[in-house]
Amino acid sequence: MTDTDFKIFLDDLVDCLNEWEEAADRALRGVRKLKVQIARLVGVNVGPRISEETFACLKWQPEKGARLGDYECAYKNQNILENWQHAYNILKANNSVIGNPFHEEGYQYRYWIYPEKHPDRIFRKKLEEAKA
Repeated sequence: MTDTDFKIFLDDLVDCLNEWEEAADRALRGVRKLKVQIARLVGVNVGPRISEETFACLKWQPEKGARLGDYECAYKNQNILENWQHAYNILKANNSVIGNPFHEEGYQYRYWIYPEKHPDRIFRKKLEEAKA
């Protein structure tokens, strides 16, 4: 095997491992979501509740969109990195996108990320406004 062939082999192997890692991550998020849904059906509380203070401690900037109306963004570069990253990681682990926002009982806001287009932002909108 030539050096070029070996490099191609390693590149392909890395690509396959990255795809496997992404698939495993999606499957794990699906299992977590299913676990929570089943627990709700049978009336069992699973795992520790995440306080809304995790998100409330961020600096939020008001925004307005044609489809969303009034909402807010927490920008990575305007917040304490550890606080912002912790909140972002929670949303990412829960696959919290606009169609599947994160909130728990008693929250005032729903939270989501848009990692493909805005990996430096966390979004939120009042829950009662979200249902309008």
